[in-house]
Amino acid sequence: MTDKEKIQLEGAYNFRDFGGYETSFGKKVVKGKLYRSDELSKLTPKDQAQLAELGLTTIIDFRNEKERVDNEDLPIGEARVVYLDPIANIAALASSENGEEKPLDFENMTAELAKFLMTEQNREFVRSERCQEVYKEMLEIYLDDNETAVVQHCRGGKDRTGYGVALIHLLLGVSKEDIMHDYLLTNVYKKEKNERSLKELMEQSNNPDFVQAVRYFKEADASFLTTALEMIEEYGGIERYAKEELGLTEEQITKLREKYLEDEGR
Repeated sequence: MTDKEKIQLEGAYNFRDFGGYETSFGKKVVKGKLYRSDELSKLTPKDQAQLAELGLTTIIDFRNEKERVDNEDLPIGEARVVYLDPIANIAALASSENGEEKPLDFENMTAELAKFLMTEQNREFVRSERCQEVYKEMLEIYLDDNETAVVQHCRGGKDRTGYGVALIHLLLGVSKEDIMHDYLLTNVYKKEKNERSLKELMEQSNNPDFVQAVRYFKEADASFLTTALEMIEEYGGIERYAKEELGLTEEQITKLREKYLEDEGR
């Protein structure tokens, strides 16, 4: 998997195909059907036309209602928008921009606390009943026979989306190494944007620890997703977790693999 999987846009930094990976089933994940992104509210008309050519049928928006105020996704062809809010407040904070409204204690944030909060958020993705309901709904969208190409996104395309993509990859038999590779690509694609804002923050605050805290919020950190993946293993692995916690059936898991896996030679 190389950087060519990123779709170059003017108004989004992290739109990409997360197919193409080899799996433990001797097949590979299809391409051209599975996309992930950061927010789609700043697309240019050129971007909209370019993305419409992908044939997207559904846009899954994990952002909460407050994040979407004056910031709704822009239309992409005939794709419908489905709102699935896992109530991931830490993730929402993590993807907010400098100057936006923050919790009252944000200015006292330390790097240690930020890392703890992001780690806990990834535990919540796995164990929270609300998150389990939301990610089950997400998987059911992919299982719908009418869905040909789907993009899921949150604000930065890192945490809520990163976990959603990881669930799909796990069920399709993608290795943890490749799952982590895909997760960390966010840092590659958003490096310039993140470094620019962190530099400005350092100039404003002159507080390296606070800047590191914000870096934990802005960047994908392998330890965060690893926490979620290890917790799924504690439930007995992805198939048992999907059945017992998400409520998927064996037939649904099989259908997901039939729909999104293809022979290596194709």
